[in-house]
Amino acid sequence: MKKLIFLCLFPTIVGAEVTALNSVEQLPVGDALPFFKTLEQAEQRAQAYKVAIDAIDEKLDDCNVECDALEQKLDNYKKALKDHSTKNGLPLFSILGGPGYMPETGVMLALGALYSFSTNRQEQQLQRSSLTLVAIGNKVESGVGLGLRSKQNLFFDNNAMRLIGKFTMGKQSEYYWGVGYEAGDAVEASDDLLYEYKLLNYEGNLTFLTFNGFYLGPALRLKSYQPDEDTLPQTAIDDPNFQEFKDKPFSLGLGVALEHDSRDFSVNAWSGQFFNFEYIVYSEKIGSDNDYQKLLLDYRYYHSISKGRVLAFYNAFQWSDGDVPYYDMPTVGGQDSLRGVYRGHYRDKNSIENTVEYRHTFKYQNGELTRHGMTVFAGLGSIANEPQQLYENLIYSYGVGYRFELQPRMNVRVDYGRNATESGFYLTFNEAF
Repeated sequence: MKKLIFLCLFPTIVGAEVTALNSVEQLPVGDALPFFKTLEQAEQRAQAYKVAIDAIDEKLDDCNVECDALEQKLDNYKKALKDHSTKNGLPLFSILGGPGYMPETGVMLALGALYSFSTNRQEQQLQRSSLTLVAIGNKVESGVGLGLRSKQNLFFDNNAMRLIGKFTMGKQSEYYWGVGYEAGDAVEASDDLLYEYKLLNYEGNLTFLTFNGFYLGPALRLKSYQPDEDTLPQTAIDDPNFQEFKDKPFSLGLGVALEHDSRDFSVNAWSGQFFNFEYIVYSEKIGSDNDYQKLLLDYRYYHSISKGRVLAFYNAFQWSDGDVPYYDMPTVGGQDSLRGVYRGHYRDKNSIENTVEYRHTFKYQNGELTRHGMTVFAGLGSIANEPQQLYENLIYSYGVGYRFELQPRMNVRVDYGRNATESGFYLTFNEAF
């Protein structure tokens, strides 16, 4: 009755609201979203999606009939807003926070942000650039541990130039087993192996498109690793490498990166291949405390079985030579390598890893992909003092994961991995490889 009286007294207002709602509900969804030539037009369309989303939200508050259809329309518009922003080069910002856990940090509080954008929105084939930033706080023996990590994937000039970087800093604690497979296999993780350290690390490759799809350019590696000598476990005190390099905490390396990349989307590929060769020289002549060299061969292959179903393969070989400090030796384990194996548990002058992962994105009844997915993965790895000794002792891990699409083709990743003696949960952005 109240609605009828209101309609009689204010027909223009009610009619305007209905007209506005109907108009915004006719916005395009799906794959046929237009590209707007001007930034102003693109921003106006984005605002129209936001108005439509707010209007449907209000209708859902008092919904009695056809609520499922409204929910579906709301999901469609939210997805269309992100797809529109992606296609038209508009920035997207997402934030995520809460409790988390990793075997290297234990229980922690984490706050993460994902920012994606286009460096030139007029270049429609240009991959979206992305920046991730994760801050953590956790308990260590001396009080509160802090950590900050960031990944940068930046693309310029119609993908002819790219900067791929990784930054980490913090005050944390970790276990130290020693160097070599036998040292890592001798004892299980316990507080008797724990010590604290301060870390500052940056890895960056700036590459340029050259010939036949190959990218070539300089590589920079910078690492400062300072252990707290008051907390050293007996395994570190007895280890010759640790004692040799605990007072040489700074390593600076320059080198070259050669890449070939046919992936359809670098941070979450559904098809294509990626090959990466890196050769880095660390030298006192450029300010490093230590003289050594490292080489990386990295090959990834992605096979699309069907829409939303992908098989991903990761293969990596690391070699080092010279006076390699324990804190920069090749390792396996952590959130991006043999998940479930503690990062740094196994370290030596050479390492190799082979991992396969099945990625499954769930679908709506109409066949469109939802924002939810799952993965199953398994991998084998090995470390050795000499390359020819690799695979003599095997390290394995396997696990499952959940994916939530925070932005188009950019996921929140929750993985659980384990092996015979260890396990770990990982919460972060984008895929392991």
